[in-house]
Amino acid sequence: MDRTPLQHPAGGRRRRVLVIAVAEATLDLIERWAADSRLPNLARLMRDGSVGRLRSQTPPVTPQLWGTIVTGRSPGHHGIFDFWQRGPDGQFGEVHGGDLRQPTVWSLLSQRGRSSAVLNVPFTYPPAPLRGFMISGEDAPGAHRSIAHPPGIFDEVVERFGRYRLKDIFPGGRRKSDYLGLIPKDVRKQTDVFEHLLSTKDWDFGLVFFSATATAQHYFWSDMESGDAQNPYVDVIADAYRAVDGAIGRLISSAGPEANVFIVSECGAGPLRSGVQMNTVLEKAGLLHRKPGGAGSGARAVVRGLRQSIQGTLNRHGLQSVYHWTNRRLGRLKNWVQSYLSASDIDWTRTKAFSRGKEGEIYLNLAGRDPQGIVMPGADEAAVGDAVIAAFEALVDPGTGEKAVARVHRRENLYRGPMLEYAPDLVVEWQDFAYMPTENERDRDSVFVERWREYMEWPTSGAHRENGVFIACGPDIVEDGTIDGASILDLMPTWLAALGEPVPEPLEGRVLDELFAEGAEWRQTRRLAR
Repeated sequence: MDRTPLQHPAGGRRRRVLVIAVAEATLDLIERWAADSRLPNLARLMRDGSVGRLRSQTPPVTPQLWGTIVTGRSPGHHGIFDFWQRGPDGQFGEVHGGDLRQPTVWSLLSQRGRSSAVLNVPFTYPPAPLRGFMISGEDAPGAHRSIAHPPGIFDEVVERFGRYRLKDIFPGGRRKSDYLGLIPKDVRKQTDVFEHLLSTKDWDFGLVFFSATATAQHYFWSDMESGDAQNPYVDVIADAYRAVDGAIGRLISSAGPEANVFIVSECGAGPLRSGVQMNTVLEKAGLLHRKPGGAGSGARAVVRGLRQSIQGTLNRHGLQSVYHWTNRRLGRLKNWVQSYLSASDIDWTRTKAFSRGKEGEIYLNLAGRDPQGIVMPGADEAAVGDAVIAAFEALVDPGTGEKAVARVHRRENLYRGPMLEYAPDLVVEWQDFAYMPTENERDRDSVFVERWREYMEWPTSGAHRENGVFIACGPDIVEDGTIDGASILDLMPTWLAALGEPVPEPLEGRVLDELFAEGAEWRQTRRLAR
């Protein structure tokens, strides 16, 4: 790799940054497979650049983490906490990138006359009117020209490469056997698009996202750990990493030798110890009550089955245009279905707390805020919070004999900022991040259960971990370097610094000055005046 010394802002060489985000990738696997030559591009980047573990946030839920990464602000400021979150009126709604309350790295760069290429990044819908181009990621309602800016970029991609693959490997409705070869094929098809755009368009900052590793780890971790050569799924995760490694090599070539390259993941991954029926914990503590006799369970099963059937048909046959139309035209129905499945069996006249969310979010049924609230603000609110904390912190996993919960956070102790009212009231921090709420009603009377995701035909076996991946390499990056203690909050300031751009004062992270190979002047953190 060309290692021409960095020029200062007045210098002649153009600075360019390419960030390749590899969803939930873990150094535990990368280091193992790089050492045995299965990941040659990642091995080279680690050898020629700097490597470290990247600290995530609690809870490790995709919208919250990506809101932090692209704004450089914590959730209490950027305002996104989960896929579906409650508003101040107590009503839940689906969250999109347009709900971010802080400026993104590409909007800041656009203001400074710098161009960005943002491709497939979570929570970037609707696409921002940026200098450069964008194709939205997983929160987009479907593959349609409206998910791109400018829309002509989408038209160009479809004309050249055919159908745009937005969510083809999303597990909802798919059969397990679909994944025998699906992920590498999908990564190659995505990389064809990304490579073309990065090679033919003008940009200073590139940010592309691959979801393959996260999907593989969540649903095939136990297959990998089985070590059974006769298990057809034993290499699904390794194949996903190999596919992304190949993509990394192609995209680095597209970026050119002047680019400083960053490989990052928003969190790590590891084995799932157990799923947890969150509301069952609250029910056993007397904080949640259900309607008698399983009222409405039959209707919920019908609604859930119909939704799963529709989702599966759209995913298996790549009917993204229909998926887009359905999401755009039937948004209110989608919100109703989600709320009905989550809450229709709860007796709200006696329920003081309930859980809804991907990672361990708990809400109080607060009078004056929630539609049927019964918990009075003040002393009653504090007492219910204490009871919730006691119930979860007492949980012992029967499979290990150890506590399953590290701690339960009140939102005011976990978050700071003007968007606090949108946060869940309490957040469970699981031991080692190794537990996840289940999304299925099977074994509802038990607390520790197999973890089933909605739409899935086989259980989850992989979970998150706190530490993600940070790898950097390029003409301005220290060779054979180690980065310690970096946080996802540090990414945006460091990318700006690598571009020679001043770092705005409100950003909460720091520039990783030790990453750069220049002298003391370059290592100084540069911030704009307040």
